[in-house]
Amino acid sequence: MSETPNDELDAVSANRQIKDGVFRLPFDSKENAAELYYALTEIKCEPDEVQIITITTTISGKLKNDLAFVVKGKALIVGEHMSSPYENMPVRLLMYTGLLYEKWIKLRDEEKFLYSSKLYKIPTPEFVVFYNGTATKPEKEILRLSSAFDDAEENDFKFLELQVPVYNINKGMNEGLFRKSTKLKQYAEFIAKLREYMKLYEDYAQAVKETLKHCIANGILADFLREQGGNIVSILGTEYDEEVAKRVYADERAEAIAENLLRIGTSIEVVVNVTGLDDATVRRLKETLV
Repeated sequence: MSETPNDELDAVSANRQIKDGVFRLPFDSKENAAELYYALTEIKCEPDEVQIITITTTISGKLKNDLAFVVKGKALIVGEHMSSPYENMPVRLLMYTGLLYEKWIKLRDEEKFLYSSKLYKIPTPEFVVFYNGTATKPEKEILRLSSAFDDAEENDFKFLELQVPVYNINKGMNEGLFRKSTKLKQYAEFIAKLREYMKLYEDYAQAVKETLKHCIANGILADFLREQGGNIVSILGTEYDEEVAKRVYADERAEAIAENLLRIGTSIEVVVNVTGLDDATVRRLKETLV
């Protein structure tokens, strides 16, 4: 039986293809991962002290490669990029972390030590989410896994917490972070320029090509884009649909407007009429603002 197309899911997937690809690939480099670690922690490390770990997980029936790396064998950095609402990130990162530890232990061929009497040491997990969607968000906020618990009451027998700092990396935000990570700053500049060209060109592929040309000419992720630019454009040829891309951009703008209206107390009915979003979407947005 063939699957029924889901335009909303297809649109979200399409929107993330280009951003996730540009975000993830540069930090697969040990040099850039070390730079990012310093920007987040102000702890310096050498590239040869970084081990990149990539996992493939299945979430909602889709395969996803997530960026993670271990520093000096002591810290496990689990990072994610989001351009849409991210309230469920602590749950997702919890799932990823178990798989990452499993891979780390297998890579070291140390499974047997888990069953020994001596305490087995693992790298300390550190989490981070980078946000660059169009909805208004603060420079930094903290998400907590316990917010997802049906019964969050603490007692002596149950306690599990996971805190995730979310950094807004849209252009003009978190300048201190950008000063310490050139690649992160350039990624933000790339996305800002892509949005600018999306307004100028009806054809999404053309907007991407013009963005690549501008960024390479102005030293924005230039080496990376020279090497990977063809791959980025080819993603559009196989995965992108121009009408889907247009809907995505319109939906992002509508959601940003809806959030602003909800913040000032506008009723759900009025927001639906003004933005054209469906009732369920507006209610979901309102819940994320609580």
